[in-house]
Amino acid sequence: MEDRTIPRQTVRVTETLIDSRNLVGEIQIDLGSRLSDFMNKPEQFIVLKDKNDALRIVNKNQIIEITEQ
Repeated sequence: MEDRTIPRQTVRVTETLIDSRNLVGEIQIDLGSRLSDFMNKPEQFIVLKDKNDALRIVNKNQIIEITEQ
């Protein structure tokens, strides 16, 4: 059987939300892709793994800034 998985890379980020909260954690993006490319994809939600390994689903409309650490 052919492996059809997309190679991914882990990126550590800080997301600043419209309510001024900061979420710090890791997201998975395509290997060789930039964070800006990932943010410009049409998908509306981002899955962030925080320091406690909890998964958070964040609506892109709630993010005012995202920075790579």
